[in-house]
Amino acid sequence: MRVRRRSRLVSLSLLLVSVLLTAGLAACSGSSKPAPGPVGVHWVSGANGNYPADVNAWGAFTGRQVGLAIVFTERKDWYNMVSADWPTAAFTRDKFPGELSIAQPPFPRDGNEGTCASGAYDNYWRTFGATLTKFGRADAYIRLGWEFNGDYMYWHVRNVETWKACFRRTVTALRSTAPAVKIDWNMNAHTDKLPGSGRDVWDAYPGDQYVDVVSIDSYDFFPTSVSEKSWNRQCHQRSGLCTVIKFAHDHGKKFAVPEWGVVRSEGGGGDNPFYVQKMYETFAANAANLAYEAYYNNSEAKNVRSSLYQPDLNPTSSKRYLKLFGPASPGTG
Repeated sequence: MRVRRRSRLVSLSLLLVSVLLTAGLAACSGSSKPAPGPVGVHWVSGANGNYPADVNAWGAFTGRQVGLAIVFTERKDWYNMVSADWPTAAFTRDKFPGELSIAQPPFPRDGNEGTCASGAYDNYWRTFGATLTKFGRADAYIRLGWEFNGDYMYWHVRNVETWKACFRRTVTALRSTAPAVKIDWNMNAHTDKLPGSGRDVWDAYPGDQYVDVVSIDSYDFFPTSVSEKSWNRQCHQRSGLCTVIKFAHDHGKKFAVPEWGVVRSEGGGGDNPFYVQKMYETFAANAANLAYEAYYNNSEAKNVRSSLYQPDLNPTSSKRYLKLFGPASPGTG
């Protein structure tokens, strides 16, 4: 009897795991009703900001602790990219206890992927690892060559094999001095083809051993999500959030959304609480496999103008965000 009972319990446990996994991925299959789970935020949720005070202001707005800060290095030369105090000195653990995600080009403007692939930049990346270690951020997420599929980024993929060789060399050099660093391979949503070559965006994946997190910057524009049909169409594009979630799961990786937000600028859905709702549902259904997500709060005239706070440019979306992600949530555990 004991053997049979144990066997039955094992079978039931395996069935439960299977059901939960299926339910999580089902949030990306068109279902408008996500699997039930804890109310509020029960994953690492962050925001952008140049200094901890900026990020913590987001915490004052949401009424909960901010779990992660999104920051960017200055790209004008190697010193500012890999040796300067900014941004790591501003975000030491005593100043900001949350996690850190740093957007980092693979080379400055006067560099190129071919020289990178040759190994000529390896010493710079070893220096960057030492800089992260110096300021206690050796375990930061590094969005190396973020949004590589956008032709507006000077480091966008030109030759796929060369770009991947550059990425691999950079990761290897960086890990040599910061072995705990988390490499975040990050694409831009809704750009299925690589600029120039027209190859599939996933052709630029450098291999599982060089990636810790598969991520996507997914704003509500080009195209917008104003209904279940339009949400599902864009989410399942080759460069869509649902596709990224499935790929990460299939490769044994976590996924992340370092930048997301409503968009009031050209091509955006404007003040769109439906999009906020769908993002929340997707995060909640896939929380077990979510490394982090961060709302990009921006009010600049020539940017996405996603701001929900200081200033509130999207009042209806702001209210929906607070209802779902706000003070009622149990935190960022």
